[in-house]
Amino acid sequence: MLKKIIVVPLFLLAACSFGNRELRYCPNVQVTPDYNHVTKMYGNEVWYTVEIVGYEGYCRYDEKKGSTNAYIAPVFEIVRYYDQGGKNIEFPYYVNTEYNQNKLMGRQPHSFKTSLAVPNKKYVLTGKEVMVQIPNGEPGYQINLELALTRRQYQYNQLQGLQFKGATDDRL
Repeated sequence: MLKKIIVVPLFLLAACSFGNRELRYCPNVQVTPDYNHVTKMYGNEVWYTVEIVGYEGYCRYDEKKGSTNAYIAPVFEIVRYYDQGGKNIEFPYYVNTEYNQNKLMGRQPHSFKTSLAVPNKKYVLTGKEVMVQIPNGEPGYQINLELALTRRQYQYNQLQGLQFKGATDDRL
C-alpha cells in the first residue's frame, strides 16, 4: 500500500514537468463595460436584450507551436420580449486582443445564434469556445470581450444609463 502512495505522486509530478509543458503566461480577460449590453429594437418595441455577464476559460500550452493558447467562452444573459420579432436571435461579438497598454493587436469577430421559445424569460447561455494564441513570456497581454454595437445602440445604452453589471477583470 505504501508503494502505491509513493508511486502515484511521483508519476503525477513527472507528468506535470515532462516535456516543458508549463504555462508561461495566461492573460487577463475583461468584459468591456461600455460594450457588454445591447438592446435590439423591432420597430418601436424592444425585441431582445443581451448582456455579457462573464466567461468560462482556461489556458493550455501547445508543444508543437511552443506557445500558450487561451480558450474563452463568453456567457450571455438574454431576454426576448417581443413575439413579432421572432424566436431566433443572432448577434455579433468581438474577442479583442491587446498588448502593452491599449495597443489593439487583433479583433476576432464572432456570432452567437439561438432560438428562445419563451418570451420575458431570462436565459443564461454560453457561447462557443474561442481560441486565442498568447505570446509567451510577455506580461501585459489582455483579452477584451465586447458585443458589436452600432453607434445608435451605443448611444441608446448611454442614454438609458445602464448599469453595466457584467464588467469583470479576471485572470484565466
